This record gives sequence, structure tokens and C-alpha cells, in this order.
Amino acid sequence: SIQRFASARNYKFKVFSVGSIFWFAFSDKNIQKAEDIDHASMEKFKLLHRELLNRGIYLGPSGYEVGFVSAAHSKIELEKAKRAIFESLDIVFKGK
Repeated sequence: SIQRFASARNYKFKVFSVGSIFWFAFSDKNIQKAEDIDHASMEKFKLLHRELLNRGIYLGPSGYEVGFVSAAHSKIELEKAKRAIFESLDIVFKGK
């Protein structure tokens, strides 16, 4: 999973989900509402967003938005997205 990947690399990054809704946070805290998000983490989100776009994966352009997975996403598409997220996280955190 994406969380296992990030945790194994000690990235300050968490994946949250409720049903088919998900959101990412560049934090080690529990993020339940927008006010919980550190505004400074948006710089990392912007880089993640750009790297994902470069790999054909579109997330909402704001780190304050959630994403959705639906039955329209095939296993192949989800696997492609996961690999793109792994590659993008490595870029985001390469200069830790």
C-alpha cells in the first residue's frame, strides 16, 4: 500500500480514507478537517501534484481536497496510480 511505502521510507506522509474517499497529508498527525492541515505542507503537495500530472495521474489541485476511487477505475489504472505515487513521493522527499 501507499502508506506502507511511505512508512518504510520514513516519509512524513499519511494516507487517510473513509469508504472510497481518500486524502493525503504531509504530516504524522491525524488529519480530520482542513484546519488540521499545516499550510506549509502545501509546498510538498504542489510538488506531488506536478509529479503525478507528469505521470498521467490527476488529483485535485489543492491539498485541502479529497480524492475518490470508483468502480470506473480498473485494477490496472489503480496500479499505475500507485506506482506513480511511489515515484512522486521519492521526488518530493529526496531533499528531506
